[in-house]
Amino acid sequence: MPIALSLTGHLTLGDRRLSRSEARDWLARAAVWFEGVGDAVIDTRLMRDGEDRPVLLVDLHPVSPPVELRLRGSGKIQATATTTPAGPGYHQHLCDLLHQLASDFDFDWDLDHCSDPTDYFGSGSTSAVEQQFLRWIAGACARNPASVGLPSGHGFTYPGEVLTPLGPRTREWTASVVEEPHRGGNYFAWWNPQLDAAFYRNRALARLWCEFPWRAPLTDAEGEVADQIANDLATAFKLDPATELPWAEWLELLEAIQADASGEQFCVTPADTVLSIELWKRAEPPPPVDGPRIGYRRFPVRIILDGGWSVEVPGQFAREWDADRNWTGWDSTRTVWFRRVGFTKPNGSSPTAQEALEVGLRSLPEGEPVPGLTGGDLRGAAVFGPVDEEGRTVWRLSGVAGVPGQLAVCNVYAESADDREWAIRTWQSLRQSSGT
Repeated sequence: MPIALSLTGHLTLGDRRLSRSEARDWLARAAVWFEGVGDAVIDTRLMRDGEDRPVLLVDLHPVSPPVELRLRGSGKIQATATTTPAGPGYHQHLCDLLHQLASDFDFDWDLDHCSDPTDYFGSGSTSAVEQQFLRWIAGACARNPASVGLPSGHGFTYPGEVLTPLGPRTREWTASVVEEPHRGGNYFAWWNPQLDAAFYRNRALARLWCEFPWRAPLTDAEGEVADQIANDLATAFKLDPATELPWAEWLELLEAIQADASGEQFCVTPADTVLSIELWKRAEPPPPVDGPRIGYRRFPVRIILDGGWSVEVPGQFAREWDADRNWTGWDSTRTVWFRRVGFTKPNGSSPTAQEALEVGLRSLPEGEPVPGLTGGDLRGAAVFGPVDEEGRTVWRLSGVAGVPGQLAVCNVYAESADDREWAIRTWQSLRQSSGT
């Protein structure tokens, strides 16, 4: 079980109730407060939950889910957060931050209705916090996992025995943690509550391993991530110039930011000549191409799509969902596009995979037939050929696939016909959890 906080507090309202707009305004002020309390807060987002009520999401660390803060019309404040797998330092820092929030916003947490398995929030005692997290990692390692602390649908294909937010570990390591839980301390990205060099280094390492695509940014969001990683590494170096840092990968990051500066300019990190020279002096020779390098996204990633579908694409692809639930992944020369359609027959029954495929075949353009999809209840067909896109010729694999009750459209685009085999491999990586 994850280690989680669940806190309840109350605003003093008397007989008055808050409207949803008033609750939203209060949460908006809280968002501004979180953004001003220090470097630990990465981002805040004011959203609406499934009941159309405002909820504030606060990101403090990339490896743990955001903190959720809600305010009800009665004045009831609820804060929930999962502090694994970030670590005991995150847990303590967040508890202290939420106490400060209550003080600055003039409300009290109801300790009788607050849950903290470490007891730190109520007592302030640190003695049990680290032990609780060490027991958690030992329990996770005892389950013979393929990954620990990564989302269940991470899709990484990096060739490691046990993938973690700070890189792969061995089966021997997990066995040692089960036997002696204190050996799991170096698993956690945020061990001490202080924002020291280790905090900034590990936050950057987690994003280099799990998020950075190892190329120049293609979106504003990617530019922001690159900037944040660069800032964290620079801060770690300034706080402790002797700390061990990923020098070669830092140079790769700065090269990507420099490439962005001469292109789309999604990044805002300025060039630092002195720092770059220091990195060149410290960086080791580049490892061999087939050697271990930081970055799960240097390898293909299986993307979880709608309706149980998934597809494997290059790890460096940018990705997005549009408002119509169409998924797109792309880099500078290639694109993969996916859309799922669920439907029934006129009599209300669910179509078979073959019937769904036949519907899709009606819209399949002309082209060279390429290998289709078969297996279980999955049926698919595709063609490959040139197509005019905005006045230029690109090469497109157009694919349709059916399973009972669903039709999927998967198109793969490339600027060069030389990418034909890659397009076919990508198309044939399409899977459906109930089909194959």
